[in-house]
Amino acid sequence: MITTSRVSLSAPHELLSYVPALVGFRPSDSLVLVVFRDQSSCGAMRIDLRPFLNDETIDAALAAALDSVVRIPRATGVLPVVYTTERCADGGRIPHENVARVLAPAIENRGLAVVDILCVAADAWGSYLDDSCLGHDLALLEDPQGLPAGSILDADAELTFPLVDDDAYDAFARATAAIASDDGDARPERTADDGAYAMDESADFLAAMASYVEEGADVLDAELALIAHVLTVPSIRDVVAYSWAWGIDVGTHLWNRVFTPEQFTIDSVDDPWMYAFAGRIDVRPDPERLRAAIQLLKRLCALQHPNDRVPGLTLISWCYWALGLSSFAHAWQRRAVETDGTYGLAIIMGMILDAGSIPDWAFYDPHELTSASEHAEVPNADAAGRSI
Repeated sequence: MITTSRVSLSAPHELLSYVPALVGFRPSDSLVLVVFRDQSSCGAMRIDLRPFLNDETIDAALAAALDSVVRIPRATGVLPVVYTTERCADGGRIPHENVARVLAPAIENRGLAVVDILCVAADAWGSYLDDSCLGHDLALLEDPQGLPAGSILDADAELTFPLVDDDAYDAFARATAAIASDDGDARPERTADDGAYAMDESADFLAAMASYVEEGADVLDAELALIAHVLTVPSIRDVVAYSWAWGIDVGTHLWNRVFTPEQFTIDSVDDPWMYAFAGRIDVRPDPERLRAAIQLLKRLCALQHPNDRVPGLTLISWCYWALGLSSFAHAWQRRAVETDGTYGLAIIMGMILDAGSIPDWAFYDPHELTSASEHAEVPNADAAGRSI
């Protein structure tokens, strides 16, 4: 996870207490790179530890991680933290000292200072730069007071569907059957005159779709059935996703770009919004809307037959990736391809995640942006924006 948070602390254990909030959840078997700008942190990236424990993969994994770190504006130093389930007591020393030996010169070779190199083991925490350290009490790593709600996510909850009752199933099933019996009311139809897609009251449709992720929105199970139906159309699925992530204006822009391209004076290849879904734009999606979309999609999937879930599962994966929580994105993407290994967007998401791609918006500090443009992974890395 790359964040744009600022934390100025005087003692290592104080910084360690903030790391779960910086990356969004409690790391396990992970390497977290806390990035500094002078005396304050300005970002953090969580990476699976496994590649760093293998002599054949550590160099490539570290190079990819540091390639991302140096994209953070005005970064001056890095403080790596190794999270491991191994114990200091078992070896009489802090585990994985070989990783620390590789980290220090690699960071310095990128022109960055090594602020410290810390380890949080199963039974203690300590610094690799302190030869006399046999581990300090984990009780010192208490969660800081006053963290915003949701700063540290429950990993189990993020990877499960909500519980739904029989009445919800019945309402969803009735609505699904009604929509199936009158398909034309839910899908855009191709007009005879110009071959373009059109929908009666398309503006109202897009406004309704965008409203489902507004704060306080109460989405009926029957409405979820409509959403599930339109998500089966890839082009409309993408428009809905854009509306959820960036708002109705962007969703409308994509709708017009896809269905009425003749109104544009520039080709789609020159339109930056055509690449936003792949993260190639510096405008950060609204995190609250993404979180709302995730909750909506999880309930939708919980109500569906398992074989029908792949569009929702894939969009859940994308939303987590857009938030910088690629660990969760991987898990939901795997569910999608297990449901339908031929689903195009799920395959694309797998390619994005396996390549360790980080969206451009992750590398920009929202505290330093104008409202006009919010400038904005290594394999199995997490990257997002969060303030503490």
